Amino acid sequence: MSVTPEQTFAEQPAGNHIQPSTQNDIALAYEQYKKEMTKLESLAQRGEAGPLVLERIKELKKLFNSVKNSDVKELSMFMNDSEALLKTTVFASTNASNMDFGDLGGTLPVEDFLQAARRYMNPDLGNDPVGLSADEMHNRFNSLDWGKLGALFYLKGKTPVVSHFLYGPLATKRRRIGPRTRRVDDTKSNIAKTTAQKVSASDLQDDPEQNTTHMVRAVFGVLKNKDADTKVNLYKFFVNPHSFAQTVENLFYTSFLVRDGKFKVTMGPDNIPYVEQVSDEPAEDETSLMTHHIALLDGPAWRALIDNFNITESYIPHRTTAEQSESDSSDESDGGDQS
Repeated sequence: MSVTPEQTFAEQPAGNHIQPSTQNDIALAYEQYKKEMTKLESLAQRGEAGPLVLERIKELKKLFNSVKNSDVKELSMFMNDSEALLKTTVFASTNASNMDFGDLGGTLPVEDFLQAARRYMNPDLGNDPVGLSADEMHNRFNSLDWGKLGALFYLKGKTPVVSHFLYGPLATKRRRIGPRTRRVDDTKSNIAKTTAQKVSASDLQDDPEQNTTHMVRAVFGVLKNKDADTKVNLYKFFVNPHSFAQTVENLFYTSFLVRDGKFKVTMGPDNIPYVEQVSDEPAEDETSLMTHHIALLDGPAWRALIDNFNITESYIPHRTTAEQSESDSSDESDGGDQS
């Protein structure tokens, strides 16, 4: 008389295994557990291992308690438990997928089933007329309440829910080291090389014309030499009708002079701001209110100032450089700056 896997498992009910105590005993217990699960795979393929699933899970829980109560806890012990749990999960899922819930012994025509399903999802739909266009068929299809059919399936259906999507995190595979990429010595290649431009010590010296401190002093000297004792229209002072970029720079330098107390900006009776040089004598009213302003200047505003105040020449002398000429042509079209 042959012994079946069912009889072998029945002779060893859950809980009769000797509780392992050492690390080697725990490893052997997990190996024995996985061998028993292998013997029972034929039952899962036929969908007849339902009662055994819970017993196997209880046995696996006892083994894991042995791991937690062990004095020595190594990663390999927990890996064995994960592999055993994965094998049990696959076993239970396979059994659930192959379970049979009876046979009616008859067949249902496909067309009758589809007609009944459509009437359930949309009772007002009726039968399909002949000669419908593609748009009409599309509209009839979208009128079906598929959520209603799905809810009926989960409410009345007896199909078990499988758990294949949970297998990934429990898999224990050794990470494979990818192939090393071979490094090529590009110094021996005949391809043309692109190198950085050599810079000499003289190139690192600051150009006085581009130095901010130098330009601030130059702008201060312009007002001091031309109109030291009078007020000058602020717009006519910094706007350069020939260069939007230099207009922005002039406004930038003027803001430094105002911040340092060399210039002051006051509002005239015509609601136009005026700039004037601050005298060396102490101010009579030391409690005068100090304000902070933000100037927004773009290309259209620059051209509007030139037209409104009829600015034909720059109060601050125009600075001619090659880079400045190139930037003016692009800034006038779409330039803008905030100072």
